[in-house]
Amino acid sequence: MLVRAVRDGDWEGCLGIDTSYKTQYAWQMDELHSGGEWRISFREIRLPRSLRIQPVVSSESLLKSWQRRDLFWVALEHREVIGYLGLDVDLDRYQARITDIAVTPEFRRKGTASTMLARVTEWCLRQYIHQLIFVCPLKAHPAISFAQKHRFAFCGFQDSYWPGQEVALFFRQRVR
Repeated sequence: MLVRAVRDGDWEGCLGIDTSYKTQYAWQMDELHSGGEWRISFREIRLPRSLRIQPVVSSESLLKSWQRRDLFWVALEHREVIGYLGLDVDLDRYQARITDIAVTPEFRRKGTASTMLARVTEWCLRQYIHQLIFVCPLKAHPAISFAQKHRFAFCGFQDSYWPGQEVALFFRQRVR
């Protein structure tokens, strides 16, 4: 597998990746205001049945957002795009944020995303970036599991972050 910066001819392959996934789990957010205290908790729940999640963003919107990223990498197998990872960089804060990550279904759970993350981490070290932020939707159980597997620590959330008013979770990993 080869991981490299995106080229003009790669965008179509990125758009062709099926980003839907099946899950039996979701995260639930509970909020409590009482006696001057504000508590937020997240917990993993098992769904009554398996659910297929299909992101609903137009190809045109996706392409525009990807092209605005500071860096965008693709994973290739036999010259075919099998995954991608987008990164926004904030050099003033010595941090980078993973904004997009996807792997074609045939290559999931085979180390493709982990390899892309390793390349990003190497790049961050060379750029003196001290922390990597991973952003994902609250209902994206596979992405949350990926963040936990790679020792990202939960560091916050934002309501109405994603299209459809979905909550975003933020995870942080120290690079240095």
